[in-house]
Parts: sequence; structure tokens; C-alpha cells
Amino acid sequence: AGGREGWRHARAPLVVVVRGGDGQPSARPPEAEVRRRDGTLLSAGTFRSRCSMSLNPPTSNDACLSIVHSLMCHRQGGENESFAKRAIESLVKKLKEKKDELDSLITAITTNGSHPSKCVTIQRTLDGRLQVAGRKGFPHVIYARLWRWPDLHKNELKHAKFCQFAFDLKYDSVCVNPYHYERVVSPGIGEWQIGLSLQNTGEYI
Repeated sequence: AGGREGWRHARAPLVVVVRGGDGQPSARPPEAEVRRRDGTLLSAGTFRSRCSMSLNPPTSNDACLSIVHSLMCHRQGGENESFAKRAIESLVKKLKEKKDELDSLITAITTNGSHPSKCVTIQRTLDGRLQVAGRKGFPHVIYARLWRWPDLHKNELKHAKFCQFAFDLKYDSVCVNPYHYERVVSPGIGEWQIGLSLQNTGEYI
């Protein structure tokens, strides 16, 4: 009986209460409880074991693998695990020689933006888009989706006034710090429309 009870606990939903942008509590399942595209769910026990390292955030001096692992634990679940890992690995490798910016990214993500952080920049491409796992998208949108708003539409981002290298400023370097952007939902765009547009395009819009 004890083993069966323990099995139940391992599969029980892990529900947390998070604070929204207005400071009000809102119930939302954590990343581990989001159903994967293959129909499976991560158990609460698996989630805790994978993300135990997130309690002690890494620094830019740590191995890329450790940094990626920690940052993966803070993703919002809108993308499959394989794509998210590729996108985060790509970003960490680009920042490995810019330790101050990598530390800023780690601080921003692991504190959910509660601590001030600097711009986190990558080189702007010719068409402004970043390719990850065969899909192209605007870099600031890709990372904002991974770590803040899984259902984000590309036209809903507005950079904060203190962001010095925001995508819209057209500099050679682009800030992808998700906490240097704010979400502005356009009137008339409903969640069902956003979901439909995501399903009907092969691009990372």
C-alpha cells in the first residue's frame, strides 16, 4: 500500500500560485505539468529532480551544460523540450565570451525579472531573424516566449525605455533579455486567433 501511495504522489499534479504582472495571484500549472506534443506529462517528482539545481543559480564561469539546465527549468512550456533546449544552448554559447551579459541573463531568468539586469545581446542577422532547429523567428520573440509568454504574438512586444539594444532600435546587436520587453496585446486579437495563427504557419511568427 505504501508503494502504491508513493506512486500516486509521484504522479499527482503540482500546482503553484504565481503572481501576474498586476501582482494578483493566478493559478497556473508549472512547465512540468504542460502536456507534451506526444501526449505525455512530466510528473512532479521528475520536475523537482531535474530542476533541483535551479535553487542555486549558476554563473558565467560554470559549464554551458549547467547553465542550460538551470535556464531550462524556468521555461514556460509553450515549446517542446527539444526546441527550447536548442534555443537556449545557442544563446548560452553566443554569450560565453560575454560573461557580464551571460550573468545578466542568468539573473533575469532565475529571479523572474525581480532583480535589475543589463541588456543581453546577440548579433543581428541580415533579415533580423534567428534560425533554431530549422525554424526562423525574431530572436527577442523566441526568448520572450520561452521564458515569459508562451502564447506571445510577434507584434505584441514593446521594449522597455531602459533597453539600449532593443530589436526595434535597429542596432547591429539585439537585446534578447525577455525582461527588457513588455507585452502589449492588440485590441481585437483573441487567444483563439493567436493559437490559430501558430498552428497554420510553419514559421516561428
